[in-house]
Amino acid sequence: MQRYENKVAVVTGAGRTGGIGEAIARRIASEGGRVAVLDLCREKPEVPREQFGSLESLQKVAASLSEVGAAGIPVRCDVTDETEVTSAIRYVCEEFGGIDVLFANAGGGAGAGPVDQTPVTDLSRADWDYTVNTSLTSVYLCAKHAIPEMRKRGGGAIVCTTSISAYHGVAGLSAYSAAKYGVSALTRNLALEVANDNIRVNAFAPGITLTPYVRQRFEAVAKQNPGASETDLMAQFVSARIPLGRAAMPEEMASVAAFLGSSDASFMTGQTLFVDGGMRV
Repeated sequence: MQRYENKVAVVTGAGRTGGIGEAIARRIASEGGRVAVLDLCREKPEVPREQFGSLESLQKVAASLSEVGAAGIPVRCDVTDETEVTSAIRYVCEEFGGIDVLFANAGGGAGAGPVDQTPVTDLSRADWDYTVNTSLTSVYLCAKHAIPEMRKRGGGAIVCTTSISAYHGVAGLSAYSAAKYGVSALTRNLALEVANDNIRVNAFAPGITLTPYVRQRFEAVAKQNPGASETDLMAQFVSARIPLGRAAMPEEMASVAAFLGSSDASFMTGQTLFVDGGMRV
């Protein structure tokens, strides 16, 4: 399929090998799209547990797209900083001539999800703010500045990455779950705001997916359970909670994202698809 031929896509949170962002970028490139991959590419001392992709990693992801299509362009960007988002969108348009699809995939958090679990009464305001900014405000900022460029092209699509964590209660994941539920709400509101511009807005909610983030979460849980390995704990979770009996691969999430951003989903907007192996059945 060449559903993205002559299309320009921006994928945020795409700087780590093995992540959903990288998988989306590769899928879009394989279908003929030109892709800009965005990531933070710096450390944040205030969140020492967060593991960010490096500039070298981001550049590697962008270059590796040539294995399946056209090489991408790496863009270092803090998607919680409006000045940096504005500059990144401008740079992509200068390089590629515009934007057709935004994959607002960047997310993360500290304290109360997705890696660590902290009761609300013990959660610092700094960790709450960081998590909400990274997982929700980033979507608002990227959409805000990408939409005018899509209007110039006569339409487009926005695909947001939320999380299954937003749709079932997990003690200690308050900040991340709330932020990701906010992404689904923002998706619905944006869909109504830009429908007349021929811009569709949809989201997908991944379940347990074998990404660096998920592995890091189970490593953290294992440290709290002496004698247990992250592999065993993940296997226990999967067998107990996922009817299909396994975790997902990033490529399986990318296939859903690519569908939502393509003309195959031309009559869908304001929706959130659950890609969770049956967890919510």
